[in-house]
Amino acid sequence: MISDIQLCSRFIDTLDWICQVLIRHSDDFNVALVRIAYGDDNSLGEAYGAPEALRQLSSLTHDLQRSFRRSDLVGREGTDFWILFPYTRVTDNVYDKLMDVIQGSAHANLNIVEREIAIFELPVIYTKAMVKPDSAPSLLKHLKVNQAELASHVFRLANI
Repeated sequence: MISDIQLCSRFIDTLDWICQVLIRHSDDFNVALVRIAYGDDNSLGEAYGAPEALRQLSSLTHDLQRSFRRSDLVGREGTDFWILFPYTRVTDNVYDKLMDVIQGSAHANLNIVEREIAIFELPVIYTKAMVKPDSAPSLLKHLKVNQAELASHVFRLANI
C-alpha cells in the first residue's frame, strides 16, 4: 500500500510538471493520458468485499507499472487508473500498446466489472483549450468531466 502511494505521488508530480510544459509548448510535447475506469466505486467492493477489492486494485497498480515501459507512469484514484504515455507520433500507437497490456493482464478476475477506457492526447487538448489546467488534480478532473468531448478514443471492455 505504501508503494501505491509512492507511485501515485510520482505520477502526480510528473503530471503537474507536464501541465506547466504543455501550457507553454503544447506543439512540441507528445504525451497521452489513458484512463481505465473499473466500474463505479462500489462494484468491485460488492463483488469481492472491500478489503479484497482494495488489495486487487493495489496489486493491479503495480502490475500495470511493470507491464509498461519505464517512461510510462501509472497512478490510481479510487477505481480509476491513469497511465501517462510519452510517445512519438510516427512510431507509437498508444491504443495497440494499451490493448496488449490489458489483454495480457494477470488480473483476469477483475474482468467481472465493465471497464471504460479513454485515451487523451494532451497536446491536442492544450492547443484547443481556452482555459488550460495548470495542475494534475485540475487536469484529471477536467478530463473526467469532459471525457466525451476530449478523448480521442473511448471504448468499453465488458464484464465476463
